[in-house]
Amino acid sequence: MAAAGDSPYIPLPSWLDRPREAGRVFDSLALLYDRARPGYPSELVAELLLACRLDSSSRLLEVGCGTGQLTRDLALCGARLRCVEAGPAMAALARERLAAQPNVEVVTGRFEDFEDEEESYDAVVSATAFHWVDPAVSFEKSARLLRPGGWLCLLTNSHVQGGSHTEPRFVEPVRRLHEQLAPELGGWSFPTAEEVAARAGRPGDIAAVWSRIDRKTGEPPEVSHLFEPPVVKTERWLARYSRQGYLAMLATQSSYALLEEDRRRELLEAIGRVIDVALGGVVTKSYLAVLALARRRGREDPPGRVDAVQGSAR
Repeated sequence: MAAAGDSPYIPLPSWLDRPREAGRVFDSLALLYDRARPGYPSELVAELLLACRLDSSSRLLEVGCGTGQLTRDLALCGARLRCVEAGPAMAALARERLAAQPNVEVVTGRFEDFEDEEESYDAVVSATAFHWVDPAVSFEKSARLLRPGGWLCLLTNSHVQGGSHTEPRFVEPVRRLHEQLAPELGGWSFPTAEEVAARAGRPGDIAAVWSRIDRKTGEPPEVSHLFEPPVVKTERWLARYSRQGYLAMLATQSSYALLEEDRRRELLEAIGRVIDVALGGVVTKSYLAVLALARRRGREDPPGRVDAVQGSAR
């Protein structure tokens, strides 16, 4: 987990050049993913809903809903919410988890293949999933589906320094295990929250900003003709994991999930022993949740209307 310059700090393994393969791996881990992946700070979700003025009269599209971690929070505003999820197992679990929400529909399929009426959504939302969509398609199609003035909302949990998982007593043994068992994964280092926020706050359209924050499988397109300059908000938070919970979280990270099963099991078991010895069986881990919002160009605001959020990274 390396951080250098503008490159994603949890990169895809260098030997993976087929993003769809990663999607199939995640789908096979649907139950584990649902249990182990962290959610998003409620304060940041509330800011998203407020900034985009989303309520029961709104229509939302979520790209890559997974098992519905963010979807559950979005659905509470009462908006009509359509979710597109490429993994059949993920989509089925999302339907089960969201069965009590009549305003939510989960569609199985790739966003690249998804079609709907143009200019029919008030917001397109994607949480830790937009990087799996072809960047030549994702931004242009989002703009086409949004009404003028509608919002593209991208959200992720960035891995940053802080908590016991970045202390030398844990980092050094894990780095040695990587070298011995999975050298292609690289080192074990994390940027500071301030470094991530600074990257997010640098000028650029939303595709350029997001390529500095999230993983990427291709160069970002130029989308300033489609979207207004983005607003970026951040929220730092600390997660506490049991040994089992932390290993489950690692197992759902692409760099681990795509290892051969036997080697992944050996590596995770060894990291588990380090957790027991060095940390007493409990791991704390810092995240910086990042929310980027950009309005589709062409809006016509009523006189006197003022944006709910303004500014850049905080």
